[in-house]
Amino acid sequence: MLRITRTTNADSLLLKLEGKLLAPWVGEVLEQLPSRDGGGALPNLRLDLAQLSSIDAAGQALLQELLSRGATISNCSGYISELLHVEKR
Repeated sequence: MLRITRTTNADSLLLKLEGKLLAPWVGEVLEQLPSRDGGGALPNLRLDLAQLSSIDAAGQALLQELLSRGATISNCSGYISELLHVEKR
């Protein structure tokens, strides 16, 4: 199960992901993005992963794609930061 909490303000979008990011829920995350075309830059997207307990290959691929498009990650566990090769914050 994955819970997505979407918070917006004038210049950014925060997605708080809680639970397990698995293949069946990748589309749900994508639906929350301002640019649904799959290729636009996302410099104002922040992902709070403090309560994300696990991810599968599809979830990992999604997060890596979002990072490559300019999203930032905060509150990432050591496990997920290792999978994504990002500095733990």
